[in-house]
Order: sequence, then C-alpha cells, then structure tokens
Amino acid sequence: MKPPATPNVIISRHRLPRGYRVGLTVGWLLPIVILGLALLLRHGATLLDLRVLGLLALMALPAVYIWHEGIDVLPNGIIRRVHVPRYFPYERLDNWYFDSRETRRTLTVWDVHNRKVMEVRAGHLTEMPALLQALQANVRWRNWPD
Repeated sequence: MKPPATPNVIISRHRLPRGYRVGLTVGWLLPIVILGLALLLRHGATLLDLRVLGLLALMALPAVYIWHEGIDVLPNGIIRRVHVPRYFPYERLDNWYFDSRETRRTLTVWDVHNRKVMEVRAGHLTEMPALLQALQANVRWRNWPD
C-alpha cells in the first residue's frame, strides 16, 4: 500500500544508531573505492566502462540498504524501510508488543490479518521510546506478561 497522496510530515525517523550506520556503510563502500582506484591506476580509464561501473554500483546496494533501513512514523501510519519500503496505515495494524526482557528487547507489530509486519530489536533503532509512544497512541497493545 502506498502512502496517501497528501504530503505527510514525518514525526520521527528510527534508524540504526549513526555510528553503526556510518561504519557499516563505509565498510561496504570501501572495497568498491579500493577496487575502482586499483583498476583506474593499473589500466587507466579504459577499463572503467559501463559493465565495470554497473558491477561497482551493484556492489554498493548493501550500503544503500543499510543507510536507508528503518522506520518512519507519520501522523496516519508508519513506513517500514526493511528490504522494500512499505507503508502501513494505523487502521491496518491490529496490535503490537514490546518484549522488554534484557535478552530479547524486541518490538513486534501485527496487521489486521494477524500477519507479522515488523519485528525489530530495540538496539537496532534510534529513539525507540518515541516509536513505542506512537504505537501506543494509535495501535492496540498486546498485553503479554514479561
């Protein structure tokens, strides 16, 4: 489902903490830069044709994924940016549960058909309390004992 046509204000964004996100992105891009420089220095610009550039761009996809992955909270729903970005209006979300045990610390959200639409670890997202607040205000909470 696509977000509504009217422009939405993003209330909060939840991504990997910046240090991890930058480190992982640089870790994925560094081999591309080294390989590109090595090819350029060894063979000159003649080897950097569209096929090689296409392969280097393909190698960069994990870095783009890591940088973009996360959750955006909108006034009328959430956008889950895991694998493929997907919009979920609050009306389509049925319930959620945050397992706060120290060994788990996992947020799970289900849709109205009881399908799991999201499961994330608290350590993988910034501002987890703000995300929990938005869910608490708009989606039923599954009250399981800890």
